[in-house]
Amino acid sequence: MKNVRVWFSKTGAAKYISHLDLTRCMARALKLSRLPVWYTEGFNPHIYMTFAMPLSLGVSGLRECMDIRLVEDIGLEQAAKALGGELPKDISVLEISEPELGFDAVAYGEYEISLDSEEPEALANTLEELMAQNAVIVMKHGKKGDKEFDIKPHFFLLDKQAVSGALKIKLRASCSQAGSVNPSLLLDALKMYKNLEPYAEITRSRLLTKDFSDMR
Repeated sequence: MKNVRVWFSKTGAAKYISHLDLTRCMARALKLSRLPVWYTEGFNPHIYMTFAMPLSLGVSGLRECMDIRLVEDIGLEQAAKALGGELPKDISVLEISEPELGFDAVAYGEYEISLDSEEPEALANTLEELMAQNAVIVMKHGKKGDKEFDIKPHFFLLDKQAVSGALKIKLRASCSQAGSVNPSLLLDALKMYKNLEPYAEITRSRLLTKDFSDMR
């Protein structure tokens, strides 16, 4: 039995399906692909799958990953082709590899956010003013209810670019098994502090380790 890591993208209309639906979709595709996957034992056996860091609803992912187990030797390129052929539009297998790190190595997510704006330069300045504050407190929703949360220690603006009709920013945010910060909280802060509600497209481009290297 061998652990392998499936790297995939989830874009377009697929970004609106929940993580539970994604799990069901992957399970169905694995069955249809006839790959020699390992099933859990017990009263209700199911295909073993574990995901690194589930995406928030409405967020696209360019390089997501999940681990499965194979009970027979099979070429990983062949396995990627077989699985990819059974997935719906907007969910694509990028590659299958042997994992080098456990999911507990994930520390950050890198995001690309496009904010619609007729004055992107002004929005860029507003965003700089916001993140220059000593604290940026928003309400964070959790299983135990809402609580005040300071996003500033968890968000790191890497780049911003004003283009026609939009401000495009690159953002690094805390993203780990210990706790993740949804980049949409930045939109909540813009609304709360600056009374701005720009339409946003959010994409997670990659997962990073503590030393900011790519997850592998």
